[in-house]
Amino acid sequence: MRKLSLSDWGSLAEIVATVAVVISLIFVVISLERNTAVMQASNDNFIYELQFARSRDIVSSPGMASIYVRHRNGEELSAEEQERFYWDKMQELSTWELAFNRHRDGLFSTSQWKGWDGYFKSSFIDQFSSDSWAEVRDFYAEDFQSHVDAAYAEK
Repeated sequence: MRKLSLSDWGSLAEIVATVAVVISLIFVVISLERNTAVMQASNDNFIYELQFARSRDIVSSPGMASIYVRHRNGEELSAEEQERFYWDKMQELSTWELAFNRHRDGLFSTSQWKGWDGYFKSSFIDQFSSDSWAEVRDFYAEDFQSHVDAAYAEK
């Protein structure tokens, strides 16, 4: 067996270093994928928490539950009830915008976004008139405006 020269040892060290870099890069990719999954789950949980808080308000407040029942039945709401309903819908719209932005920024998985977007399209659009949307749409970014406009157009 021949002895390795200094040049041979240098070449061997380069090969070992290259393998180490490749292995390190694989671990970085795995770590990034895990971090992305954790971030997406965290954003999904946050959207759930916001919606649960709204639902809790409706469930725990006989007044809000009554407003929703009366609105669903097409009954006229008092000025105070209309205001409470309006601000509840504004909270829902802000949650929809948050989910939209998180998905656009890659922080919300496409499958979760599709589920939430479908929910907002059916729930929000049916309860918030297009006239009401037209009054507030300028408060939102253009890409979200376009998205909501399209949802109203699909209705």
